[in-house]
Order: sequence, then C-alpha cells, then structure tokens
Amino acid sequence: MKNISFEIFPCNNIKDLSVLINYLNKNKPSFVSVTFGKINNLKFVKNIQKQISTKIIPHLICDNIFNIINYIIYFIKIKIFNFLIITGDKNKNNSIKYIYFIRFLFGHIIKIITGCYFENHKFSKNFKNEILFHYKKNKIGTNMCITQFFYNFNTIKYYINIIKKTGISKNFILGIISKKNIKDILNYTNLCKIDIPIWIIKNYKEFNIELFFVKNLKKYKNLHFYTFNNINLIKNYFK
Repeated sequence: MKNISFEIFPCNNIKDLSVLINYLNKNKPSFVSVTFGKINNLKFVKNIQKQISTKIIPHLICDNIFNIINYIIYFIKIKIFNFLIITGDKNKNNSIKYIYFIRFLFGHIIKIITGCYFENHKFSKNFKNEILFHYKKNKIGTNMCITQFFYNFNTIKYYINIIKKTGISKNFILGIISKKNIKDILNYTNLCKIDIPIWIIKNYKEFNIELFFVKNLKKYKNLHFYTFNNINLIKNYFK
C-alpha cells in the first residue's frame, strides 16, 4: 500500500478549489502540503483546514528565523504540528541552521520534514555538499524528507545508495510533477537544475509521463504529487 500525498498552492478564494477539495475528502491522502509563495499561507491554511480532514503540512521558507518562529506558534495554536522547512528557490540560507534552532526551541512537539535534491540544490556547490547537508539535517532532528521532482530514475538509486552508506535509513517521499506543457516543464527544470532526458523533450507531446512514472515507482512507498491546484493533471496516475 502506497502513501500518497499532494502539494497545493494558496489562493485568494478557496471556492476556486472546490473540485480539488472534494477529491481530497473522497480519497483521503496521507497529507496535503501547502506552499509558501506570493500569497501568504497562514490564512489559507486556516481556511482549508475547515474544509478537509486530511493532515495539513505548511511550507516554511528560510528567509527570516523570527518570521518562521511566529508562523510555527500561529500554526500550533490551530493544532498544526507538522512543517516542511525548505531553503526556497530564491533564498540562499541553507535550512540546516534554521532546523537546528527550531528543534532547539520546540523540541519534539513538532515534526520537521525537509527537502532533498537528487541532483543537488542549485545553491549547493556540488553533490558531496548536498549529501553532507542531508546527513546534518538528519542528525539534528528531521523526521522525513520530500524530494524535488525528477525524470532520471538512476539519480534516485545513486542518491539513496550513497545516503545508506552514511548510516542514514530515513524514508524518502518522492516528489512527482504533473504533466504540463513542455514550455513550463523546461522552465521548471531550468530553474531547479533538474535533468530531463532529451528523448523525453523530443517526444513530450506523445509521451505518456504517467505510465513512465507508474512503471518505475513500483518499489517506492511514499509519493508526493505537485497538483498545481488542478486535480485533473494527476488523475491519470490513479487509473
């Protein structure tokens, strides 16, 4: 039995997510993560919490430690105790020192999920540094990690093999991206420094990305789907 979870974006009008919310209530995923972007996720999380019974995990971006502490206190007051703490695409502050300080302040009242990058984060100097960051975050108290999206399954095998050699046997939640138009996909892969094979790019319109992932994900238990707030983008994975 696989553990399926979804990522959604905050929006100004929660009624716009009625189809998505109905799907979540019907299928009851393991959790729903809520990104932190142009729209502050504080109010949005509180509103959607009233609409779904699924566990909600807000993203916290490492821009300012005092802001993060205030956010955590706010969420604890509304009975949310799980957080995805990540560097973010625009911040250069590595999440290690934030996670250390948060764990020191809040102990194990909260659970901390962190991000990991099979092809290393764009601010990591190299792959060895990425492994070191992952190792350190594990030692200071992260509970699980969600990966960046990917297209090359060899990177998963290599990364997990290296991690096991460090003595870490933590569960990975694999991030799966929905099929969008090729222009958007190339923008995302370029922004996040993700390898996408040329043969996929050349045949993207006809390429059955859902079948490709389903066939290769059989042995992985935890899957996290980026919905872009459109559940129709990922329904084909579950046919």
